[in-house]
Amino acid sequence: MTDQELRMHCMQWAYWCFTRKYFAPPVPQNILAQMQPRTRAPREPDGPMDPDMAFFNMAVHGLADEDPESAVCFSLYYFHGIRPVKLMADKLGIGTRTFYDRMHRFAGRAHKLAGSIKRVHLEQTRPVMVEVCHD
Repeated sequence: MTDQELRMHCMQWAYWCFTRKYFAPPVPQNILAQMQPRTRAPREPDGPMDPDMAFFNMAVHGLADEDPESAVCFSLYYFHGIRPVKLMADKLGIGTRTFYDRMHRFAGRAHKLAGSIKRVHLEQTRPVMVEVCHD
C-alpha cells in the first residue's frame, strides 16, 4: 500500500467511525434540546459496510495502549480532523516533522496489525471438518 493509499484508508476509517453511531438507537433528547431548532441535516449519512475497517479499528485501539504519543497524533489528525498541524505540534511540545512522523508510523503499524488480526480471526472462525466413523 502506498503512502497516499494509506492516508485515504485512514480518512475512510475516520468516516467509518463517525457513521457507526447510527447503528445504535438515538439517545433521547432532554426537553431543552427538543425546543431548539435543528442545526444539522435531518438525514443520517450512509456509512460504508467494509468488514476490514473493523480489523483496522481494533488495530488502532490496540496500538494506542502501546504507543500513546503516536496515537494522539493519529487521532487528532484523522479522527478529530483538527488542523493546522503546526499548532497541534506546538501544543504537544514537538516539531511538525515529529508530529507527521508519529502519525504516519502509527498508521502503517495499524495497517500491518489489522492484517494480522484479520488472519488470526479467519483462522479461528474457519469451519472445522469432522470425520464421521461408520462402523
